[in-house]
Amino acid sequence: MRPRRLLWAIGVAGVLLGTAVAVLIAVSDIVDDHASNIMAALLIGGSFLGIGLYAWGTRPRNRIGPLMVAVGFAWMLGMLQCSDLALPFTIGLLMSPSAFAIVLHLLLAYPTGRLGSGAARAVVALGYVDVIAGSLAYAMLARNPDGIENAPRNLLLVEDAPGAADAVLTAVTVLGLVAIVSGALLLVARWRAASTPRRRTLAPLLWTGALLLAFAAVMLAADIAGSEDLEDGFSVFSVFLLTAAPYAYLAGLMSSGWARGRTMGDLVSGLNAADARPGVRDALAEALGDPTLAVAFKRHDRDEWVDADGRRIELPADRAVTEISRDGELIGALVHGRALADDPVLRRAVADTAALALENERLQAELRARVAELQESRANIISFGLAERRRLERDLHDGAQQRLVALSLQVNLARAKIDDDPATAAALLDTARDELAQALDELRELARGIHPAILTDQGLGPAVSALAERSPVPVEIGPLPDQRLPSPVEAAAYFVVSEALANVAKYAGATHATVRVAREDDRAVVEVVDDGVGGADPAQGTGLRGLAERVAALDGRLEIVSPTGCGTVVRADLPCASS
Repeated sequence: MRPRRLLWAIGVAGVLLGTAVAVLIAVSDIVDDHASNIMAALLIGGSFLGIGLYAWGTRPRNRIGPLMVAVGFAWMLGMLQCSDLALPFTIGLLMSPSAFAIVLHLLLAYPTGRLGSGAARAVVALGYVDVIAGSLAYAMLARNPDGIENAPRNLLLVEDAPGAADAVLTAVTVLGLVAIVSGALLLVARWRAASTPRRRTLAPLLWTGALLLAFAAVMLAADIAGSEDLEDGFSVFSVFLLTAAPYAYLAGLMSSGWARGRTMGDLVSGLNAADARPGVRDALAEALGDPTLAVAFKRHDRDEWVDADGRRIELPADRAVTEISRDGELIGALVHGRALADDPVLRRAVADTAALALENERLQAELRARVAELQESRANIISFGLAERRRLERDLHDGAQQRLVALSLQVNLARAKIDDDPATAAALLDTARDELAQALDELRELARGIHPAILTDQGLGPAVSALAERSPVPVEIGPLPDQRLPSPVEAAAYFVVSEALANVAKYAGATHATVRVAREDDRAVVEVVDDGVGGADPAQGTGLRGLAERVAALDGRLEIVSPTGCGTVVRADLPCASS
């Protein structure tokens, strides 16, 4: 059945039930004041039913409407206890306490219609179990429930046991008192935790409900103490507050609209007056009544969040987060208390209103983050350069320098023996020639590590091909740029490929690797993929850390994807101005 038809069907059923209840009360012989009972049945039941249907129709995803409708039906069915017919009387006997359990559920679920905590769910469960099980047990043991004179036959009666029935009634009353007092305490706690805008929405129904629970608690306590006069006096106020509850909900709906308008007005005024950098955050916090509110910014093209100073942060898991988008792009998030999370309409309106201001702040935060990264990269590159210089000095000392020293000694020995022992001198010169060749190879290898000549003379394509030829692992070279890239970009791309292929040969256990370098608009994308064991960790190797710093120095980004057992992808994204 369509939602609108369903609501009409429920409304018609409510009208028919109300009419039947009024007729049964009017012809009953067990009540004296027929008009008052009919008015109580129709006014309270009809108010909950009508306003509940309105709430259900306007907010179909919110459960407050169905709960109010349930209260209306339960109340009218409970008033059948005034009938002098056996079946309606028995139905009323069972249903008369259930309306109060649903009202307790309604109050604790307001305004979202959902019970937001385990304590609230426990209290509501206690209320339902108390009225359902207690009413059934009492009806099975009491021939004349509540001492009604001339009461019709109780169809649920199993055995007339007045003592046991009184004991059940006392237990039901005590448990009901516990549930009501617990519910009232939860309402007080919710009020204290609510933000200022939220309190404007909660106030009408929350205070009406709190007073209703307080009077109900006094009634139950008076019943336990046997004070009928006190119980009767407070019952009048309870009926009045129960009648006012649905209208308090309507007042809450209207005040929520006014509160949102006031909040949005405060926010717009605050944003217009926010000329300093912290002003946007302060305007949001003041308008929403949440001094703990924080703002996070999403970096462009990066899965990374930063604060207003550009420092990298993580979104907390223990607080509510409202994401903010502009033109379909996620630009930031509001981190706030759970109280604000209860009003999604307000959160969405705030997010839409603050989007432009937050976009401007995001650009500033992005700039600060980039400056901080460049400063960090510069410091790391200086440290890396010093470490490389020490490595080159060590390699020269331990390699080529030692060979050149040995070569000098051999040449001197050959010179000393060239007249007396030409054969020995010739052998020494042959050895010296070999040493010289090995020293030249080592120097060329060192030079290639600093900046290979082939890269300068012929470009990235031949340089990458040379790396592939020297690799012990078969390397497939994919598309390469047709034109030369800027020298810093070519150097960074070359060393990304060199270091990645070196790691493939040393650690990956791969049987195949692929190298691709592509020019995409104003970016150069370098990608090295292998089919090895994966598990590469940039934090564990100086080579990959050095690559990351080299790429970051060009305002680029290095990404390493290396799930265990699935190979490794090294991808560098480098800004590439037109060459």
